[in-house]
Amino acid sequence: MRRRLVIDQPIRRGSDRKKKRPEPVVPEASPKERAKELVDKGMPYQMAMAVVHGRMELNEALERLSRRDQVNVLMERHELSRALATQVALGQVDLGLILHRRRMKEHRAENLTRTSLVQGAQVALARFGGEETRGEIVEVGPYAVEVKTEDGETSEIHKLDLRYVYDPSDWKGVKKAAKKTKTDDPDARPAPKPQDRYTCSDRRLFTYIDKKAEVSVTLLDGQVFRGTVAWFSRYEFGLVLKGDLEIAVLRHALKELGVV
Repeated sequence: MRRRLVIDQPIRRGSDRKKKRPEPVVPEASPKERAKELVDKGMPYQMAMAVVHGRMELNEALERLSRRDQVNVLMERHELSRALATQVALGQVDLGLILHRRRMKEHRAENLTRTSLVQGAQVALARFGGEETRGEIVEVGPYAVEVKTEDGETSEIHKLDLRYVYDPSDWKGVKKAAKKTKTDDPDARPAPKPQDRYTCSDRRLFTYIDKKAEVSVTLLDGQVFRGTVAWFSRYEFGLVLKGDLEIAVLRHALKELGVV
């Protein structure tokens, strides 16, 4: 009796016995081709070649590109020179300080000769000793002003005799805003020599302007005002009081000035 051969596995046909084809070999890109890929993405050619040849790390190149973009933005937005913008981008210079100094320089140039003592102006002149003169300024000299008072008389007042100047129509608000200290000295006067007087630098005044800081202004005779500094010039500065009233304080009349 013949035995039958039992085969568990199916017999593979010829088509199933084909060998898998090898993957095609892709030639490696040349340095120029790799550099071109980087150039196409925005990298300068010399930098791309340095990366391809291993003279520069890719991360370093990307950082430089990012910094270059930052420098361009700073130059355009803030009108900085490339050298200064680069220093800012590298963290070597503070941008806020640069802009603060620029604004101060512009403010100083615009207001250097600004004064409340203008010929033809109607003013109230607060003087040392508690006196006040109201009238029209008819002449302004280097050291004195000539005022035609409300009664028609003409009076010459030395500038060192003035504490502050304001619009006569604001007298109620200004009077209400003025406070006194326990150390009032109605006989106080500015020192004849500028170097002996209280010093408040332009930088300090402009910082108060820039920050919109509320300040306390104490005059030599002890009178005190609170407000915000609006402008400063060589000899005066504007102080905005509550109610949007403004007085021009003579800098020689200062005893103290500070943030509230």
